[in-house]
Amino acid sequence: MGTNYLRCNAGRTAAAAAVLLLAGVMVLVTPLSAGAANHKGIAVGSEAVVSGTWKATAATTSMTFTTNTFQTSMITNTGTIALSAISYKVTISNPASGTPTFKVFACAVAWVSNLCSGGAGTQAGATLAKNTTTTVSSTVVPAVAGNVYLQIEPASVTSSVTVTLGTSIAAPAQLRAAVKTNQ
Repeated sequence: MGTNYLRCNAGRTAAAAAVLLLAGVMVLVTPLSAGAANHKGIAVGSEAVVSGTWKATAATTSMTFTTNTFQTSMITNTGTIALSAISYKVTISNPASGTPTFKVFACAVAWVSNLCSGGAGTQAGATLAKNTTTTVSSTVVPAVAGNVYLQIEPASVTSSVTVTLGTSIAAPAQLRAAVKTNQ
């Protein structure tokens, strides 16, 4: 083997390496079209719910009290988005006599003998007076397609009084943020 052969071969090897290196850089720099990428993407930055519904319904919307007996209503999340809070519009009629008051309590399980899983439940709002409409909020919320249970507790009822319940969800404040998972 002569020296010329080694010099020519080394020159060709260096030239080939330079071409391959340049081609590799071009592949790394050339952007792929979005349709050609066959990989799952990772979103960076803030995220938002693009579609879904938020709604909750009360099984019992009207209750008539003639004594101080507690009454309940089951609340169901009929939407597709999880809640972080829920509001209840409570309307109390004006009875013929007396000054009854009412408290609203929420429980994640059904009330048994006026107790929420052995306790008193979580009060939503303050004590409510007759002849008022008040919106109270609670962080005891039903899961999607799940339930929570309200108990309306009267005091000082001496004549017939009606309590009307409605649900209200303030978006986005009362919607639970999506949980991000890596797949």
